[in-house]
Amino acid sequence: MAGFIYEGLKNGRKVRGEVEAQSRKDALLRLRSEGIRPLSIELVSKRKPFWKRELYIRKPSEEELSFILIQLSVLLESGIPLARSLELVSSQTEDSRISSALLQIKEDVERGESLAKAFRRSGIFPDFLSEMLTAAQTGENLERIFEIAGKHLETVADMKSRIVSAITYPSVVIAFSLFALFVAIKFVVPKIASVLTGFGRELPLITKAVILLSELLTYALYLSPLLILAFLYRERLFGRERLDRFLLKVPVLGKVSFYFNLSRFAYTLYMTLLSAVPITSAFRIAVGSISNTYIKERLGGLAEEIERGRSLSWVLKKSELFPPLFLNLVETGESGGELERMLSLVADLYRREALRVINLWVRLVEPLSILIIGAIVGLIVISVLLPLTEISSAIKR
Repeated sequence: MAGFIYEGLKNGRKVRGEVEAQSRKDALLRLRSEGIRPLSIELVSKRKPFWKRELYIRKPSEEELSFILIQLSVLLESGIPLARSLELVSSQTEDSRISSALLQIKEDVERGESLAKAFRRSGIFPDFLSEMLTAAQTGENLERIFEIAGKHLETVADMKSRIVSAITYPSVVIAFSLFALFVAIKFVVPKIASVLTGFGRELPLITKAVILLSELLTYALYLSPLLILAFLYRERLFGRERLDRFLLKVPVLGKVSFYFNLSRFAYTLYMTLLSAVPITSAFRIAVGSISNTYIKERLGGLAEEIERGRSLSWVLKKSELFPPLFLNLVETGESGGELERMLSLVADLYRREALRVINLWVRLVEPLSILIIGAIVGLIVISVLLPLTEISSAIKR
């Protein structure tokens, strides 16, 4: 018997442990019989040193998942069956977790489980993909679903990459500037101030402000462990819906998130209606594709109004979430019999608007960072030079 270290998913939760079996295959079978979906498994003798181990199971990036979904779309469009496509993509990916998840999805589908449920249970793909796959099973447009989801994740990955690359340099410079400010106001300025008070002179106002800031920073350092814990358990403390509602009010970030959710909702609704899915089912699927819990809950409560025969524009207007342009285009599409085309137009419009906001603020990051650095340096210089000037004048007298 050999020992195997595994990492996997059980009931949607990440688990780790050790299992004994004759071979790796037997270990996999035993884990699956216990309801565990293995993400990685290795012999104890081949276990990585502790300094090379991952502290947590990192979920695959949007870029990796996008490439997988686009591959599936191309294979399905070429006429290759779904099970074979999943097997081919699994054999070509280097990430063992994605490979294992795809093979598990293949097994689940072959056992008769719905594709949407199989993808949801994998634990690595976003929730909106499962909702979109529900429509694919009705509309028989599976390759199109994978293509849309893949391109959406590609856009998200591209935006994250742009933002990170744009703010990395300014963030590093600002961080070191803040560190220099902290050292100056914590150690340098107080010593100079004590010398000045020894001469019986009053401290300059800006130096007093800097010393007060030093005391506040000290208290902040004492509270930092509590702040870190509050951040890590923010969803338990405040609730996911309340946090998502607050996110929408955050300048820039809230607007970008709101626009992306509008675009995803409109495009999912367009795609499902184009696949001949009834409006009631299409609306529920589109609502399920939204990532913001607050928006999802507000719209989910109005699904019954669609079933009672209310128009889509009426329901969206009642939610009091959508901007006038969105509502007007949907209403125009309903009255003119071109709802699908209008939804496609709205999805593209708000996606472009989100990208425009991101590009605008990315261009502003560098000059803003220069201003912040200049202000920090100026504060340090003035808070140090003024007491030195007072000391020199006191010595001359």
